[in-house]
Amino acid sequence: MDRLVSVINPLALFFAALAIPIILLYLLRLQRREQTVSSTLLWRQVVLDREANTLWQRLRRNLLLLLQLLTLAFLVFALVRPYLNLPSTLSGRLIVLLDGSASMQATDVAPTRFEAAKAEIRKLIDELGPSSDMTIILVDGSPHALASATSSKSELTAALDTAHPSLESANWSAGVALATAAGGGGGSDNSATTVILSDGINADDLQLLTGNVRYIPIGVSGDNVAISTLSLRKTPRGLAAFVRVTNTGSTDDRVLVSLRSDSVLLDARTLSIPAGQSVSWIINGIDPQVSSVRASIDQAAHNDLPIDDVAYVVNEKNTQRRVLLLTRGNRFLEQALAVLPNLQVTRAITAPEPADAKPYDLYVLDGISATLPSHASVLFIGAQSVFTASGVFSSTTFMRSEQHPVLASVDWRSVNALDIARVNTPEWLRPIAQSSSGPMLFAGEMRSQGDPFWRVVLIPFELRESDLPLQVAFPVLIANSVAWLAPPQGLNIPSSVKPGDVVPIPADAIVLLPDGNRVAVGQRGFAQTNQLGVYSAQYGDVAGAFAVNFSIPAESKIAPNLDLKIGGATPSSEVKPQYSQREIWSWLAVAALILLVIEWWVYQRGVPMLRRK
Repeated sequence: MDRLVSVINPLALFFAALAIPIILLYLLRLQRREQTVSSTLLWRQVVLDREANTLWQRLRRNLLLLLQLLTLAFLVFALVRPYLNLPSTLSGRLIVLLDGSASMQATDVAPTRFEAAKAEIRKLIDELGPSSDMTIILVDGSPHALASATSSKSELTAALDTAHPSLESANWSAGVALATAAGGGGGSDNSATTVILSDGINADDLQLLTGNVRYIPIGVSGDNVAISTLSLRKTPRGLAAFVRVTNTGSTDDRVLVSLRSDSVLLDARTLSIPAGQSVSWIINGIDPQVSSVRASIDQAAHNDLPIDDVAYVVNEKNTQRRVLLLTRGNRFLEQALAVLPNLQVTRAITAPEPADAKPYDLYVLDGISATLPSHASVLFIGAQSVFTASGVFSSTTFMRSEQHPVLASVDWRSVNALDIARVNTPEWLRPIAQSSSGPMLFAGEMRSQGDPFWRVVLIPFELRESDLPLQVAFPVLIANSVAWLAPPQGLNIPSSVKPGDVVPIPADAIVLLPDGNRVAVGQRGFAQTNQLGVYSAQYGDVAGAFAVNFSIPAESKIAPNLDLKIGGATPSSEVKPQYSQREIWSWLAVAALILLVIEWWVYQRGVPMLRRK
């Protein structure tokens, strides 16, 4: 081992020679004071003794000289740049993986696991030697590098300060890929060491990481209770809320759970929940007109993760939707519409007058052409009388289908039909199911500036000339089409999503966030779902709402994994001790500044010289 204390710039010791002119200035400075006496006869011997000892008397009694020499000494030692050889775990290149998953918000380590992990990284930054560099990667749902291959401690600290935990699970496979690209994971740079700071929850993908690895486990307890389920359903007495509370820890607990609607307390109850089990609670008689319901855990003895203590549900009021079915008779279609809830179907052969009104939420045209109100949502079946066609085809060998709400859970591969029209559709009406000869299903959304959007689904063949009504896919297709064309709450958006999900809200809609801010929706949907709570959306005269809930059961199980397997082995948090240089010149400079201030104070106050007793 090197010496405990050493210096970087020993030549700076020559500055100590400045003490010589300082002492000479004090020796040569005249310090005489005139005094009138009656005779000098009796003073001669005293003056002779004083002259013989003047040099030493001045040096012993001058406090200012002592302070200035000490100040010079501290400044010289600061210029020499001494350092301590302190034990360190770092050398070469460091790749730090910081777990930013939801479970890192647990409070079993004060203030949170995430902040405790950041504190450990700050220690690593302090120990970083001048010949080493560090890369910090935040591993959340979308891992990214906070700082890349830098030895600047200020840059690393500033980057670390910007890190925050997410409400998602950590994507460790992407995190490992980033670490490998940065030189970790047993890459060509054998000096690289990967340091993982995590509670080890849902981190199985770390088995892909090889090379020099150090794992610093974060967390000590697995105690947690969570709102695992919250739902609403209609009953003859109004709405009923179903609440399930789960104890994911190893200790029995008693929790106080409350249910609120629009900030009004509906009910509260104390539930006893055994370890590892769930308890359900049903609240009846809720007003059907409430906009949303919130369940929360208000008190618990063993609960270290606060983000899963609350859940929200939106009341999909499902107001009655009116549908006009224009058909000459189609039993399969009529039955598929009749079984859908909250749907009032009117059958006719021609559209009612006046044609420019919009008394219906949805129009279904089964082989009939009609003049419809502008901006109407329409399901067209058989398109020859509606769109111009350039011919027909009958080959229905399935090729592919698009990801679209109309085709959710629909198996189109076995659908066969005759005389499928090759229709000329507008650009916004696009094929979503393709056969080897042409499109078999279209869907699209038309938007006009300042007007509400309207949607169209087109089946370009007659149902009677196909086996589609005999397929299991038919009622599912009709239900999906009605839900997309005439959504129950105005906008076709899910009632509940997870943090980070993209909600398919039309562009230019306005969304009211849980914190009260308003945000305009971009072209690719609404992605700012990083707050828990209820969101309200408005698009023209169409409104909707959805809730963002923390619903990742695996993240609610917060017991830390202290024996995490990495690369098929269990890494140790202990490593062979090494040593790093810790410079102390800044402390010496501060001491010199303090002595300088004291010297100025002594000079201003006129404190007398030091005197011998």
